[in-house]
Amino acid sequence: MRVEGTTPLWIAVRILLAERGEDFFRRRDKALKTFDPEDIHDLRVSSRRLREGVALFAPCYSAGNIARLVRQMKQVTRLLGEIRNADEAILFFDALAEELGAGYSAELESISASFKKGRKKELKRLRSGLKEIGEDALSDLFRRVIHSPLLFDRQEDDVDLLTPLAQFAGEAMKERLAAVLRLLPAARQANEIETQHLLRIAVKHFRYRMEILHFLFGAHYEQLHEALKAYQDLLGKMHDLDVFAGIVQKAGLTYLTQKPLLDTITAKRGELFVDFSAMLETAPFEKIGDRMRYML
Repeated sequence: MRVEGTTPLWIAVRILLAERGEDFFRRRDKALKTFDPEDIHDLRVSSRRLREGVALFAPCYSAGNIARLVRQMKQVTRLLGEIRNADEAILFFDALAEELGAGYSAELESISASFKKGRKKELKRLRSGLKEIGEDALSDLFRRVIHSPLLFDRQEDDVDLLTPLAQFAGEAMKERLAAVLRLLPAARQANEIETQHLLRIAVKHFRYRMEILHFLFGAHYEQLHEALKAYQDLLGKMHDLDVFAGIVQKAGLTYLTQKPLLDTITAKRGELFVDFSAMLETAPFEKIGDRMRYML
């Protein structure tokens, strides 16, 4: 059945979450066969999209059932997160060694080697963990939960499951946009690193929610989605550099080695922040919000 804006919520939630679940379990099965870094990354992103779908439609379900499902999904995301972090660190420090030359290569290769060693341990843990989620328990729980929206035994303030999807979606998207807008004033300041990290997370949730409801946005979806993806990529790279700076600071390097590395990372982050600031002017979130409200 095709979901549209006029589709009653109780029907739409089952179909849309089933689509997210199908994507996740398909990618899980592929990662179990290959353990390829790209397949692992794709599975991690799919797990986050599925969690956003569950968060979006949580008001339509029993709180106890949703909590149980979310706990299991978080375990999957954490399982996949450590190996992704190791892969990103290896790529960055290997590239930095090549960029800065022989004077820094030995110590940078040492940092990279420690992540490569840790990655082997994480890969063993991942194999074991993916086999566990490869069993039927998680998929069975997921299907039982999503096909049981709260049509009966509802409280007075519960969401009306006969509401058209578009009406529910409008409020749900405004909620995610509001979280972004609250962080923007502080995130515009270059030294507000923690706020920028929180903004990255808020933008990610906003983007994933838009992806789930993409068919409601019509012809302008691609343009809006491209802007959100660009914001998420910029903020993600800035956050990665903050993490890498922390790694350098804790690596026990000599001052003569540590300072140039940190200066290089700081310069790279500064360039990204300039790009981020420019994008706030050319594609402001306020305008994204206006267009989103118009289409919904």
